[in-house]
Amino acid sequence: MPRALLVRISRLPVVVPFTIAAGYLLWLIQVHALPGIPGFSTILRIGLPDMMLTYAPSSIHQKLALFGPDGRLAYRIFLTHVDSIFPAVYGVFFLTSTAFALARAFPDRPALHNLSLLTLGTTLFDYAENFCFLRMLSRYPQELFTLERIANLFTLIKWAFAFFSAALVIFAVLALLFRLRRPPLAS
Repeated sequence: MPRALLVRISRLPVVVPFTIAAGYLLWLIQVHALPGIPGFSTILRIGLPDMMLTYAPSSIHQKLALFGPDGRLAYRIFLTHVDSIFPAVYGVFFLTSTAFALARAFPDRPALHNLSLLTLGTTLFDYAENFCFLRMLSRYPQELFTLERIANLFTLIKWAFAFFSAALVIFAVLALLFRLRRPPLAS
């Protein structure tokens, strides 16, 4: 991504709505249990594989069996309708919020601003993971051992990028706050 584009999209009119949208979607999924998807609250209680930090690859097939037919349908709807949008929304949030804060906290260090591009790894691996789960759902009840391992790997990498992204947001915001509190140097 060219630096000019990164700077252009990392402005408050972009950062604020994507921050709100990411928070709202996370709340809607985790707290409100997506009331528009029948059976979603049940599969959420059982546990969605893509929302778990770690799991044994073989446990995916067991979870799909526990979901039952209605739960598998709810999970497919979630993956195709909600989790097709959510990674893009939080990806833009991570990218723009870190780029916004880093550019203002460290205006004389443009190479440091590029760290925000690494946050896109979360989105990329979330989509890869979703593709694996959709494929497993389409082939259920057949168990796809290799795909379970690949999905597990994508999940682990996604969460590593997610923790990095969250830490980078916190670091960037704290650095910006520190810079704003520091008195200007006298000339």
